[in-house]
Amino acid sequence: MTTAYQLEEKLYKMSDLELIHFFMSENYLMKENNCFVCSNSLVLAKLNRSIDMYSWRCMTKTCTKYKSYYTIRKNSFFDGLKIGLRQIFLILLKYSCKLQRYQIILSADNSAKTVKKILKKFVMKIPITDFSNNKLGGPGKIVQIDETMLNYKCKSHRGRSPENKTDSLCIVEVSDKILRAYATIISKKKETTIIPIIRNQVASNSMIWTDEQ
Repeated sequence: MTTAYQLEEKLYKMSDLELIHFFMSENYLMKENNCFVCSNSLVLAKLNRSIDMYSWRCMTKTCTKYKSYYTIRKNSFFDGLKIGLRQIFLILLKYSCKLQRYQIILSADNSAKTVKKILKKFVMKIPITDFSNNKLGGPGKIVQIDETMLNYKCKSHRGRSPENKTDSLCIVEVSDKILRAYATIISKKKETTIIPIIRNQVASNSMIWTDEQ
């Protein structure tokens, strides 16, 4: 298994074309594209003025878009981002290694605004966790349920502020280790809010562990 360090080292050694081919092999970029006018296959061609150094190009002489260029980023995560593919991927690689955002910003050769834009776009792509079709637990299975407060910040050592809190519900299926986990923000710590969530995510006859008395 390739480590994050090995992958980063590998990326730095790749040429621009090798990087594009690698991204295509991993399905990060489209392996082929067609001209939107003539519908014929486009050719991957060198283009120095492109940030990626390569673009798709129509080479059908009878097409009105003959020799026109198209970005290789179309229909990919990278579309709309203004920095190099390598830089974007390295930012995401650091995020996947659970580095905090300020650490990624400090280590990147890009502005904080750019890093935040990339991470925000990535987070928006992550699907919402939902186990309603394959519920947590089941007969004889242990599910731990806890309420917890998030985003708590102590100001001037004055203790908790009731105005500065976000409540969440965490549900974890466990055996010898954590198997699956679900977490969601809750507006109110009431049965009418919590019970429907549990019923939707936890299978009947599960063994429920909770810190509530």
